[in-house]
Amino acid sequence: MKIKLSLTRGEVTEQLSTNLFVIAEWERLENRRVSDGRGIGASDLACWVHTLLTIKGEKLPATWREWLKQNPDVEIAAEDATDPNPTDAATAGN
Repeated sequence: MKIKLSLTRGEVTEQLSTNLFVIAEWERLENRRVSDGRGIGASDLACWVHTLLTIKGEKLPATWREWLKQNPDVEIAAEDATDPNPTDAATAGN
């Protein structure tokens, strides 16, 4: 699963993309699974963005909840960027 995230802080918009580590951290932190069928909400997006910004080296509060509380006006938009045909071998003969 690969999600493109647009994070807008004030006048600046930044593009981020999830990766396996970010999704695995979200599953661990939130006790969720991608396959749980509960959908993705604003808190999930905030958790992903917080993890990505932390990886980039930004100094942030320890949790995404604290970060969001300090930055309630950020905007996060998501777009599924998962490759529907990940490999030629996976689609060969179909």
